[in-house]
Amino acid sequence: METKKKWNVSNMKSKIIEESIKSLQAEGLRFSVDTLAERMKISKKTVYKYFSTKEALAYAIYEKFYTDLKGEIEKIIQAGTPKIAEELLLRYFSSAKMVRKEIFNKYCLNNKIGDFAVQGHLDVWDTIKPYVCGSMNDDEAGMYQLIIDGAFDKAIACSADSAIIVRMLRQIK
Repeated sequence: METKKKWNVSNMKSKIIEESIKSLQAEGLRFSVDTLAERMKISKKTVYKYFSTKEALAYAIYEKFYTDLKGEIEKIIQAGTPKIAEELLLRYFSSAKMVRKEIFNKYCLNNKIGDFAVQGHLDVWDTIKPYVCGSMNDDEAGMYQLIIDGAFDKAIACSADSAIIVRMLRQIK
């Protein structure tokens, strides 16, 4: 006989958020609360029990994502590995997946959530910029960011390998 695991409220909310982030990263525009519930083996109603609206869920997703990402970036910077720029660009790529306009349009998310997510993405760039751009002046760094953002947008759209894209971007630096 199969036993169901009991979840406390905090644990279930965290699990829904974590699984939502994984799903959104992996599935992009194919992500839905229906597929999330199916993957977690819970009902859609259960998701909405913990998050009364999709906006509440979206805000929780973005808040957790950017809090965790900031921690990852800080660890990478503190470690000072030889490939620090590549590691940081991979995190920036991860962030780029979360702020595509198509996501906000598909899920009809309000501007407040979009602004919050975009600000998180901009903060990521501001943090990694010195490590990625090195001795570039502000104009050069701005152009490099433009190239990176364009490459990431295309890479996400065609499901390209982020590590290859990052490696090639570092070669043009």
